[in-house]
Amino acid sequence: MENLDDFYKESKRLIQASESFSSKHQLVGRVRVDHLCYKCESRDSFEKIREMLENESEYVFQSIISGRRIAIVRLKGGVETSLGTINFLELSDQKPDGSQREGFDHVEVYPVGWAYEELVRELQEVDVVKKIERPHHTTHDITLKDGFIFRLTEEPLIEKIKRSEMN
Repeated sequence: MENLDDFYKESKRLIQASESFSSKHQLVGRVRVDHLCYKCESRDSFEKIREMLENESEYVFQSIISGRRIAIVRLKGGVETSLGTINFLELSDQKPDGSQREGFDHVEVYPVGWAYEELVRELQEVDVVKKIERPHHTTHDITLKDGFIFRLTEEPLIEKIKRSEMN
């Protein structure tokens, strides 16, 4: 990723896959997009992309999660989708085991006006949904084209952050 134009061009290309999935499964108006995730393969990449995005952000919140740096970037403009505006980017440093590859990894969505369990159950009936349990939260993932993940979560990431920071 060399510049912001590349960043937004690639993000929009992958978001098209999630747009198609959302339309196919009639999720528009029933789920809201929370954030987009970009994973870095090295410390240098993490620092370069974070620096590049800092001028495009309202704020950056960084924390250590599962032994690596995670930065939450509140984008000034956001990226428009049929599921709402993506205002947040989760920027992940390389995992301690070095297994992470560079690139956009997932878009995370949560249900609006209905239960998370119902959303998961509905999608399990029509697609392969993989439950992923992590120390900080459990999600359900659907892999789209190019390995991009449509990730289901119970609530916005910022709510989890506020709750953990307030305790």
